[in-house]
Amino acid sequence: MAPTAYTQSLMRSTKKAARAPRRGIGRPRGSNGEATRARILDAARACFARTGFEATTNREIADRAGLTAAALYQYYDSKLALYMATVQHAQRSLAPRYADVVSRSPSLRVALSALLVDSVAIAEQDPSLTAFLSALPVEMSRHPEIASAMAGEPSEVVGVFLEALERGVRAGELAPGVRPEHLLSMFIACSMGLSLYAAAVDPTELAGAAGTFAALIEGKVFAVTKRASKKSPRRRVRR
Repeated sequence: MAPTAYTQSLMRSTKKAARAPRRGIGRPRGSNGEATRARILDAARACFARTGFEATTNREIADRAGLTAAALYQYYDSKLALYMATVQHAQRSLAPRYADVVSRSPSLRVALSALLVDSVAIAEQDPSLTAFLSALPVEMSRHPEIASAMAGEPSEVVGVFLEALERGVRAGELAPGVRPEHLLSMFIACSMGLSLYAAAVDPTELAGAAGTFAALIEGKVFAVTKRASKKSPRRRVRR
């Protein structure tokens, strides 16, 4: 089974990030509207997380940010540009925190488990953040323009995961036959699935589900049972 097209796209664009110049979206950082920009992106993330790309309107985002629709267009000239800026902003808010978790973890197994636990804390602090990012693959499948834009957009969060994975490979932590890209796909898919479940079904179950997944990674879910040894039939000794 090959890695998902989504994961492959993220891996390719993330590895290109070190070689390609960073391209900002909207006005340059440090401008007078930086505080307004942050307010717009926070409002956009909440709206996109709640109703999705297609149903969300720029007017709805502007209202939430306390602006007029005309003022919003001064920062982002299309909904797609705003959506991609929101993705970038969300990734940048998570990446340093995840990088710190990875740097403090002595092994890949511990890092993956700790990332799950930290993701729960992030979801509890701001449910829109994880809900927005976990829905990204769905939006890419529905909207080719988003998929095309994401193809050239490096993922800082996936970059952190790749760093942990590469460190684990160098340390010889993976069992023979386990392909690193498949492990990355599985971790991203399961993490997104947990976030989607919390957003759409039952947010109160997120901590328990993520904790159990972490325990599964650590090998603490299944009990070690002793197999009953079959007694070999006694041979009759002929006299």
